Amino acid sequence: KGNILLLSGLFSALIALFSMVLDNVTTMIMFMPIIFFVADTAGFNPFGFTAVMILASNIGGCMTLVGDPPNIIIGNASKIPFMTFSGLVLAPLLLTYITLMLISRFKILKGLSSVSGKKEEIQGLRLDGVITNRKLMYVSLGTLVVVVIGFIMHSIVDIEMSLFAVLGASFLLLYTGKDFESVATEVDWNAILFFIGLFSLAHSLESTGITGELSTLALNLSSNPAVLSMLILWLSGMIAMVTGAIPVVTIFIPIVAQLSVHYPLQYDLWIALALGANLGGNGTVTGHLANVMCFEMVNKEYGNRHSFLDFMKIGFPSAIISLGISNIYLVVRLALFG
Repeated sequence: KGNILLLSGLFSALIALFSMVLDNVTTMIMFMPIIFFVADTAGFNPFGFTAVMILASNIGGCMTLVGDPPNIIIGNASKIPFMTFSGLVLAPLLLTYITLMLISRFKILKGLSSVSGKKEEIQGLRLDGVITNRKLMYVSLGTLVVVVIGFIMHSIVDIEMSLFAVLGASFLLLYTGKDFESVATEVDWNAILFFIGLFSLAHSLESTGITGELSTLALNLSSNPAVLSMLILWLSGMIAMVTGAIPVVTIFIPIVAQLSVHYPLQYDLWIALALGANLGGNGTVTGHLANVMCFEMVNKEYGNRHSFLDFMKIGFPSAIISLGISNIYLVVRLALFG
């Protein structure tokens, strides 16, 4: 019907759902061409629209252990079960999503025009031939569902999540008849080596005793569990805006591992780290890889009109609101169950 606001709600929900099982960059790459088409058809600059979709993607990615690289690192270090993690972050993230989408409706997206007068252009979009192999699509989707079920059941069957992912990829490799060499050229080896380097850095910090000293310092500042969780949440969130979520998580992992021993709730400091790094990363362009990628795509497509501060005007208030909601959740949870 050409209602941009309704479309933004649908897009944000779909992007958040996709980001739960795919990494944020992949999800946004899938949706950016559609966002550009809608913007060109309706005649508006998609910067604000894209920023809202980035927020939705990062919130959705934070909801599972496989949705965002920081969560993958946290899951590997904490050994927290897949469903336990999602259950613990669901309430603050759902409330954050609803709050930010309502605010964006009245603040960021209020000036968008309707495309109701341009139905012919929309109807002229031909999607025939976009899917070239429907059978492979169904098999791939089925495999993805099975892998996600494996993620959910991994703590029950005592099998690492990584094994389910490798088995799913191996099955599709055999099904398509492709050899590993041809597929390996399309693997993002830079990302894999990047993660290897991050884990090595975290281990080095722990081995040299640096993280032990930082943990002791944190405990000396306050042995109050509520203050500790707020310290992890806000400190990781603020630093993530500058360095990005992944480096922050890497540095904080050994610190949180030691502090968790003294914390009354087993996984809550890990949850504070996940919420802090992921939601704090919404504050700036450099906070998440998806932020950088989408920012560059919009500027390249529409002539480098937007600056770092333009994104921060949307992202920073959103990050502060998100961290505030998470702060309240962690304190209330500690009061009820700690």
